This record gives sequence, C-alpha cells and structure tokens, in this order.
Amino acid sequence: MVSLIRNLLGEALKTNSSLKLAVLTGCLRISKESVFTGLNNLKVLTVADERIDKYFGFTGEEVKELLAYYNVTVHYESVKRWYDG
Repeated sequence: MVSLIRNLLGEALKTNSSLKLAVLTGCLRISKESVFTGLNNLKVLTVADERIDKYFGFTGEEVKELLAYYNVTVHYESVKRWYDG
C-alpha cells in the first residue's frame, strides 16, 4: 500500500507538468512509512497554524445554525468552550 500511495503521489504531483500547486488535506505525516519521500517542496500546515485558521472550521453563526438544525441550541456555550471559541 505504501508503494502504491508513494507512486500515485509521485505521478499525480511531481511529474505532472500541468500542475502548478496541489493541496492535500486530511493527510498525516507518517515518518516510518514516509509516503511523501519522492516529493519535494512540501509545506506542512496543521489546524493549529494561525496563518490559515480563517479558512477552516466554523464561525459562531454557522455553529448556531447547525445547533438549531439539530434542536440543541442550549448547548452553544459548552460547544464554544469545548472547541476553544
């Protein structure tokens, strides 16, 4: 599987002359298997990176809408506290 993923990423990202930039989401950096070995110029950003936090997550209004949809708006403050605002 590691070989398959490594080859897939290499073909899709490294040798694709039509590609200028790619974004991989939901990927874990696995040092032991290192499926990213053949790639270069990787920039790893985590959800804790404040430079990109405005692009991910939910706004307070979106959270209120979601809670209203499920009829649990009374839990807004605890949800806000739980997910650090």
